[in-house]
Amino acid sequence: MSQPIIQLKNVVKDFSVGGGFGKSETFRALQGISFDIHKGKTLALVGESGCGKSTCARLITKVYPASEGEILFNGRNIDEIHRRKELLAYRSKVQMVFQDPFGSLNPTHTIAHHLTRPLKIHKQISSDSELQPKLEELINLVELAPDTLEKFPHQLSGGQRQRVNLARAIAVGAEVILADEPTSMLDVSIRLGVLQLMQRMKEEMGIGFLYITHDLATAHYIAEETAVMYRGQIVEWGDTQQILQNPQHPYTKLLISAVPDPDLPFGELVKTEPNYSEQADLIREQSGHAQPKFEQVSDNHFVRVWENAA
Repeated sequence: MSQPIIQLKNVVKDFSVGGGFGKSETFRALQGISFDIHKGKTLALVGESGCGKSTCARLITKVYPASEGEILFNGRNIDEIHRRKELLAYRSKVQMVFQDPFGSLNPTHTIAHHLTRPLKIHKQISSDSELQPKLEELINLVELAPDTLEKFPHQLSGGQRQRVNLARAIAVGAEVILADEPTSMLDVSIRLGVLQLMQRMKEEMGIGFLYITHDLATAHYIAEETAVMYRGQIVEWGDTQQILQNPQHPYTKLLISAVPDPDLPFGELVKTEPNYSEQADLIREQSGHAQPKFEQVSDNHFVRVWENAA
């Protein structure tokens, strides 16, 4: 396999909590996170709220620095990227798509304005004469009607607004898109269309995706690889189908048992297992301990050791 676009190597992130008149304490949000994002592939980072998924994305986009470990972009440590020109180039290649498709669009501007601004900031066009054809190309790539350009965000559906956000990422030449719960605020009926668009962007444009979600059902649909995360550490990772068909870690099984989609055979996987909903607190307690050891289940399937964690 080719060199990953993004690599996280044993990344740790600590935050200071408190201060002022109180005692300052250190909270470890990420505990030795490692994963790769490849060209034209999707890695799903799956876990419940507060487990550290979005913190990973913020470290990749250089919102926060890592406390320990390395984050590499095409083999280069992003801590070495300081100069404004280099930062601009990096941020054009690594784009973020957020959960709320309306909150990330300015309601006072047209869609044309939202796409024009990144094109000009990142110098994706050399003259104004190139602007209109480029806007039409972008809106066509995300399967929206040409008259969408003249509309305002409130005139679009949630799914259409998320397509505009994906168009903005394409506009600046993104190689990696960090999609943070991109379909969770959309109606179920239009989620599939957005996921299919992301799939097409991956296959036809070679974009690598980090798909951050709490929903194993959509991870099953879009991701070749999955990493299951809990309390700042990845507890199981590897090939998506292997993880779903042969889950090893109790927390992975807990997530699978909670999938409500009757069209997916996840329920069969845990039918002979204990009632995970009743044991959820115990499973979380076991899974929450920092545990450096892991085992290889198969060729591309790994699980963090959880028994007797201390």
